Formats: sequence, C-alpha cells, structure tokens
Amino acid sequence: MKVFALSLLMAGAASAQPLALHYAQSPPLQYADTRGVLTGHAATPAITALTAAGIPFVVHQTPAKQQLVLMQAAEQEPACMLGWLQTPERERIGKFSEVVYEDKRPFALTWSGNPAMHNEEALKDTLSDKQLRVVVKKGTSYGTTIDRGLLRYKTPTIPSSADSQQLLDMLRRHSIDYFFITEEELEEAIKASGYPASHYKRIYFSDLYKGYERRLWCSKSVPDETFKRLNATIVRLRK
Repeated sequence: MKVFALSLLMAGAASAQPLALHYAQSPPLQYADTRGVLTGHAATPAITALTAAGIPFVVHQTPAKQQLVLMQAAEQEPACMLGWLQTPERERIGKFSEVVYEDKRPFALTWSGNPAMHNEEALKDTLSDKQLRVVVKKGTSYGTTIDRGLLRYKTPTIPSSADSQQLLDMLRRHSIDYFFITEEELEEAIKASGYPASHYKRIYFSDLYKGYERRLWCSKSVPDETFKRLNATIVRLRK
C-alpha cells in the first residue's frame, strides 16, 4: 500500500482524524491521472461527495487484496474502499454507501466466432452450460444476479488472478470461452492489449440489464454521523 495522492479537506474540527480513501488502479472507473490526481467514473463523484460533505480524507493507492486485509483487521482506522460492489459477505465486515456510479449493462466476453455462445439468451442458459469454460477472478463480485446464478446453476468456473489483458489473450487463444467484464473496463483493456476489438464478441443477456452499482465500502470505525452525512450528500448530488 502506498500514499499516491493527498487530499485533506480541513472542514470541521482540525483535530479530526481524516478518512483513509483506498482505491485500486482500474481505469476508467478509478485511476491516477498524469498529475497523480485520483479521477474516474466512480472516483470523481465519490470525491465530490466527500468534499461537499466536509469530510477530511487522504487518498491511498492500495491493491484490492490489501483492501480486503484492511477491512478484516481487528484494529481498523476510519477508511472507505472505493468502487466495491455490495454483497452479504462484505456487509458483515463493513458498511456500504449509497451508489456513486452505476456501470453500463453487464455482459460476458467471448472470442469472435465462438459457436457455443449466443447473444441475448437468458443468463441461466449460459451459466448452466457445463461445457463452457468461464474464468472468475478471485475475490471479485459480478453483482448479485450473476454471483447467485453461478452458485444456483453450479457453474464450473476457473478461478484466476489474471488481469483483463491476460484474460483477453486467453480468449484470443481460445483457451477459455468467456469471462464477465464491464463496458468501461473492456474499453481500456482492449486499448492496452494492442489487438483489435473485432477479435472479441460481447454476449448480453435477455434478463440482465441493470449495471453494477459502485459504492464506498467503509470500515465500521467510520463514525455513524460521518457516514450518514456522506450518504445524504451522495443522494443530494445525484438529483
């Protein structure tokens, strides 16, 4: 974990402990720009809300795995993890803010010309096909509908810690059939991969339209009054 950028908003008492805001580099949702300033679809509204609510904070670039360790630590500092999806397991060790950003419609990505996958079919048809090879990133949630579907239909999955570019390469070699990714993440991954988008095919689902809801996942040590003020500001700014 390293401090990548510093943002102290000295509203309120000068002695108040600033909130630690942790993020993992994941453009275009949350990333440090060329000046080292945190920005992105999920980052900007979160920072705007913290600023408007008068909550002092310090920004840290922290890998997702380390964020999980921090959230499970016995001694927690007041902290929020940026861009996480709400799940029952995560709710047990922290609390989730109001939505700061909703992704575009989710989909599975496969290689172009894959005859075993068809666009706009029901999600269960894909998840219940035991012949399809799907990679699931370790520790990642794909939203309640997909997470529950993977369990309900006993989908055989390949756990992996590979990044999106590595997964794109696996698709290109036909060594896997699909993985779930957002429109926002795919755009950046394809740019970085050097391969044309025509090598891949999006598989949307007829019963899955709502995008992933990105929130701040905060430690229980964040004071309730501060958390309520943050949520009220997020809702107000969203109108």
